[in-house]
Amino acid sequence: MKKIINIAVSMFVLGLPITANAQSPIKIASVGNIQRDSIIVRIATGEVEKKLAGTNEWIPVAIGSDLADDDTIKTGKNSTILLELPENSGFIRLMPETELKVDKIKVEKGFEGGQIAELSISKGKIVTKVRKFNRKASRLQIHTKGATAAVRGTAFLTSFDDKSQTKVLVGDGKVAVNAQGKEVMVQPRQFTQVDMGKSPINPYLVGDKLDFNIASMKVEQGNIRVKGNVDPDAEVNLNKNSVFANNDGSFSGLLNLKEGENNLVIKASTIDGRLKVSNMKVLRFTE
Repeated sequence: MKKIINIAVSMFVLGLPITANAQSPIKIASVGNIQRDSIIVRIATGEVEKKLAGTNEWIPVAIGSDLADDDTIKTGKNSTILLELPENSGFIRLMPETELKVDKIKVEKGFEGGQIAELSISKGKIVTKVRKFNRKASRLQIHTKGATAAVRGTAFLTSFDDKSQTKVLVGDGKVAVNAQGKEVMVQPRQFTQVDMGKSPINPYLVGDKLDFNIASMKVEQGNIRVKGNVDPDAEVNLNKNSVFANNDGSFSGLLNLKEGENNLVIKASTIDGRLKVSNMKVLRFTE
């Protein structure tokens, strides 16, 4: 008979942002021979589907496949996908319950050319990390029904919720947010919001608060299933496994246990650098 005994109390500490995350389970793309201007699917977890331009059928996403003009991709609950922009210029992660359409993707060669990417979110949220463009014609625009976020190189989160609110949170660099003829420039660790039919609010610093709560830890086939609630914009790291919050802030992930003492680290972090950490020890033994 196996028993799981918790021998330490969780401790929450504010600290510095983490920079590397692993995925579990993961599917990793192999580089294909795609020639057209497109976005490549690199990593996917859970339920991810796409709808090709001119069709109405949702089909499973193949790792290593591409997305071109007018293609749409969506993630289910507890599901994510990582997309690579052309010329290895950056990555876009779709969070759970998100739908994204590729409006335009084009690469023009030469110094006077550049990379053009225009994407639209109909629901959910995405995290974008883009290297600074070195050609003047390059641009990346993220559209929602109520606003447009434009960048040339930065890390930021964009969301569009069921209240028709567009939200932009910047971790690094600057993002120009436009709506109703008004533009605001969002700086690192700043946030802005756009209500449908209105102008963006003036950006403000987000502060250090990060909601994070572990609701339950239950034994599941000799391991521990961790469930809780967190800021919907956060990523939760369970030792080496990353999970992402659903739109309601709920998350669920599995921690693998070895025989004997296990050191468990549960972290919640946001793109703007907020972080909370819980450390605990769990003993697994067999009688």
